[in-house]
Amino acid sequence: MPDPVDLAQLFENAPGYIAVVRGPDHVFEVTNAAYRDLVGKGDLLGKSVRDAMPELADQGYIKLLDEVFASGKPYRADRVPVLYDVSPTEKVKRYISFIYQPIFDDSRKVTGIFAEGIDVTPPVEAEQAQRETQARLDAFFNQTATGVTQTDMSGRFLRVNPRFCEITGRTPEELLELTMQEITHPEDLTGNIPLFTRALETGGSFDIEKRYLRPDGSSVWVHNSVTAITDQSGAAVGTICVTIDATDRKEAELALRESRDDLAEESRALETLNETGASIAAELDTAALVQRVVDAGVDLTGAAFGAFFYNVEDEAGEWLTLYSLSGADKSAFEHFGMPRPTGVFAPTFHNEGIVRSGDITKDPRYGLFEPHRGMPKGHLPVCSYLAVPVVSRSGEVIGGLFFGHPEPDVFTERSEKLMVGLAAQAAIGIDNARLFEAAQRAKQRLEQRVVERTKELQEAHEALRQAQKMEAIGQLTGGIAHDFNNLLTVIRGSADLLRTRDLSEEKRRRYVDAISDTADRAAKLTGQLLAFARRQALKPEVFDAADRVAGITDMLRTVLGSRIRLDIDVGCPDCFVEADAGQFETALVNMSVNSRDAMDGEGELRIRIEKRELAQTAGDLPPGDYVAVEVADTGHGIAADQLDRVFEPFYTTKDVGKGTGLGLSQVYGFVKQSGGDILVESEVGRGTAFTLLLPKADPIARPAEKQEERPERPEGKGRILVVEDNAQVGEFATQLLSDLGFETRFAPDAQQALEILESEEAKFDVVFTDVVMPGMSGVDFAAAVKQRWPDMPVVLTSGYSHVLAAGAPHGLPLLHKPYSVESIARILREALR
Repeated sequence: MPDPVDLAQLFENAPGYIAVVRGPDHVFEVTNAAYRDLVGKGDLLGKSVRDAMPELADQGYIKLLDEVFASGKPYRADRVPVLYDVSPTEKVKRYISFIYQPIFDDSRKVTGIFAEGIDVTPPVEAEQAQRETQARLDAFFNQTATGVTQTDMSGRFLRVNPRFCEITGRTPEELLELTMQEITHPEDLTGNIPLFTRALETGGSFDIEKRYLRPDGSSVWVHNSVTAITDQSGAAVGTICVTIDATDRKEAELALRESRDDLAEESRALETLNETGASIAAELDTAALVQRVVDAGVDLTGAAFGAFFYNVEDEAGEWLTLYSLSGADKSAFEHFGMPRPTGVFAPTFHNEGIVRSGDITKDPRYGLFEPHRGMPKGHLPVCSYLAVPVVSRSGEVIGGLFFGHPEPDVFTERSEKLMVGLAAQAAIGIDNARLFEAAQRAKQRLEQRVVERTKELQEAHEALRQAQKMEAIGQLTGGIAHDFNNLLTVIRGSADLLRTRDLSEEKRRRYVDAISDTADRAAKLTGQLLAFARRQALKPEVFDAADRVAGITDMLRTVLGSRIRLDIDVGCPDCFVEADAGQFETALVNMSVNSRDAMDGEGELRIRIEKRELAQTAGDLPPGDYVAVEVADTGHGIAADQLDRVFEPFYTTKDVGKGTGLGLSQVYGFVKQSGGDILVESEVGRGTAFTLLLPKADPIARPAEKQEERPERPEGKGRILVVEDNAQVGEFATQLLSDLGFETRFAPDAQQALEILESEEAKFDVVFTDVVMPGMSGVDFAAAVKQRWPDMPVVLTSGYSHVLAAGAPHGLPLLHKPYSVESIARILREALR
């Protein structure tokens, strides 16, 4: 009797993944090993899909489960991508094919879902890699300098590249309707078809030269290298053919055949030319290739010696030789100067034609150039002269082939034609050799250069960042010192003059006003420093963000310039926020300027305002309603490894001299102080989007503060206890309050102040205390006073940025240092009420 089947073990070890979830929340009831391995999770039983794998919600798969559970209809998907969070910091992308099958009870009610599938990631990724490889092959196919075609077994063209179309004078559409045999010259079919058939039968290859017919009736000579394409079994399925235009060479060969010279010499010359052409086609070393060309030229023309000079002109107007020499030793030329742009040499290097002379010494262009005015002393004797330019397919004159003989009339028209063909072959060979050598050198140097350059860039970038930080700090501190020295100069000078006894009342008032105005400017400068440090005392108010953006539109267009299109979408009703309106506008201007620089002054800037609801905590923001202000540009974008640093003070991705890196840090400080957050998304080459998230406020505008008229002589009544740890400030405050009509008592710290308040004879109407003091702080002191004497008014004062930014605790009035006579009188009168 066979062993009973262990279904649970079969289920657990099934190669495909299987899972069963129950209920509308999709709670895992069963999973097998394949499923747990796929999702990268451990124990899933008893957990809902949403809790165990929240990443599936954003991808829509939990919604699919909901639809299957609600509808009772199965859902099938094939090769879909899914991202799984296998760890808090790692995501894995898999491609799966699966089916969600509803599970019914006896009443046909859906009670769960049976999920079954298979991981198809390897074949999908293999297909993607194959497509990428094919794309690279297609690029090579279309960009190569030689003609390349693919045919089927009958010779019909399946693919042709642009160069083959140029050679044959036909369009790709025309060629794909033809076979290789149909465009081959009829006289060349006899030798071509047997080779083609044999290659397909044996899976081999062959080379052939033949003519292709062009649509205009002309023909072009080509050199074809044909190779059979075989399948996995080794059977031929078509051919791949590399085609080189051999017209120039064939014309040179035809010129040789048509020559009336001796047939034996013609045969030998042709053989030499062919051998040279074959060797040039196979040679990828430039020096060896050029030497073969010069040797062949000497052999074919009967020259006594020949040379090749590169077309590289120096400052003296001489062509640097780097030459190959044949028929003579290089030492015979070493003590002579380089070739100069004489009437004989210059035409070759300027591609002005071939120079052939039976006796160059009788040429009218000869001997006109200093200092030799003819053949240099000791130079090899030259009478017959032939020079042919070697021109690249790009039109560049690579150099020139030069041949000489001591006897006259050695070089004939035949010699000239032979050298024209040889020069054409040399140009093609040199072009190919140069490309190959450049590729080899680049390949050898690339990796090392990349490492070196990367290190250089990293070091330069770090040095630039440090230098930029120091430059910004130096500019900031220098400017602050300069401004404060100017302010102190006015204050110190005015104070010294006030000590003079014989000043008139008008002059005394003038100097007193100067001290007062200078103190106001110093306070304003301090406020600017606090804004830079992101500790400014904000003045929040409720305002409509859309109205504010619309109000600064004209200013933004001016800042951005005429080449940047500004697209503003303020169609957001009831988008009220509570923040400092001035800082809000400054933040938008800062981000817009950043975007302008990122677009190099040309592109599109989009500002969009919308409501956004956060259902759960996001970063530092609690759930709730927010107003989102997005500023997006079409600039060069920010690299992913730089996104985390864009809000750092002094960090900038701009070029040297184009920013200190403070703008975004100020925006960051403002939005954080306003209870919001700032998000950034960017893609290199596509642009950057910054989004301000500010808590949505009730659309109830706060009444504007009424400005009290400045009294000429503020006066007060009452008894005030002044608590101040700085003796000079305390003495000044008590004297000031006394002059205003208040009766004052001074305490240097909170402990002595409490003792004074507890004494029977001490009766005070207001307590005026500093916040930051040694021992008990002003805030703790105020709390103690309120606990013992609930009706006693307490006024706080401070000059510290974090106190001013946070505001007074417990709703107590707070006076900012430095304070004026009007401000201290006003706040004390309000406290006494």
